[in-house]
Amino acid sequence: MSLDIEHIIVHSLFLNEQGQTALAKRDDELATGPAVTQLMSELHHIYNTKAGKVFGYFSDEDTGFCDLVRRMEDQSLGFAAFSHQAAERLLGELNRLDMQEEGVLLFVHYQWLGARYLLIALLDNKDSVTVTEKLDVSRASYLDLGRMQLAARLDLTELQTRSESKRYFSFIKGRAGRKVSDFFLNFLSCVEGMDPKVQSQGLMKAVDDYCDARQLSKEEREESKATISKYCREQLKEGEELELRELSAELGSDDDLDFYQFVSEEYALEERFPVDRSSLKGLTKYVGSGGGLTISFDQKLLGERIDYDPATDTLTIRGTPPNLKAQLQGNAKPDA
Repeated sequence: MSLDIEHIIVHSLFLNEQGQTALAKRDDELATGPAVTQLMSELHHIYNTKAGKVFGYFSDEDTGFCDLVRRMEDQSLGFAAFSHQAAERLLGELNRLDMQEEGVLLFVHYQWLGARYLLIALLDNKDSVTVTEKLDVSRASYLDLGRMQLAARLDLTELQTRSESKRYFSFIKGRAGRKVSDFFLNFLSCVEGMDPKVQSQGLMKAVDDYCDARQLSKEEREESKATISKYCREQLKEGEELELRELSAELGSDDDLDFYQFVSEEYALEERFPVDRSSLKGLTKYVGSGGGLTISFDQKLLGERIDYDPATDTLTIRGTPPNLKAQLQGNAKPDA
């Protein structure tokens, strides 16, 4: 699949002698040679397959970054100048919050599958060693793309054609213990919109209700859920979003009750959204934890090897996994 780079430029965030974040700006855009193309292909793939992205849209209260984007789009502001002003805006937000950040700040405008995107990412520059052609060992630096933690992508096509949408921005949430909203959302004049986890949980509820409405047998219910799980996992693997119409086609249609029609009438789900991986377990497994106990098992085992008595709140398991059995037997006290 073709990925066409329209504009790309990098700047550097570093700590000055006073310990404050400072900015070094590149004057002109990068030439799109093989190295740049490979960099962008890897970044695009990593971003697409990154789990836990959040979606958003421009704030009505702060239009600073939105105005820069519109000037870039109508070409009253060149891409390099746009990136300079955007980078200064980010620097101002960091210093306002007295935050220290270092790394390579990348701006890229590209096309993929007929849509236009603006990707902004703060990448870590790591030190390493390498062996030269003369078999000498020397120091080297590289961009740690796999650990990309601060990034946002603006779907310029959706912004232009569906400005009322609340999902033309997407974000990687940020490092553990610190959300991207600390400064990145403010820098981008953005507020959070669609939540893929909420959408995925709503889908799980819709699937259960749909199976009930069709009065499916236990086997038919398991088959339907397995079909949905397979489709969702394939979309996750490819970095693609779930499409409700596609999912409905995978399930097939009942003469009186089509899944897409059922969901459209009863549930506030988007036509398409990224699947939340953690929510998928609810399709085929019962999962719960608390009080030092964690239990997870396939739903099809309920009523076969596993029984639940709601009157006594008791779960009975017949036949434990071999590795668990070995642990239990190893710790069992011998008879007195």
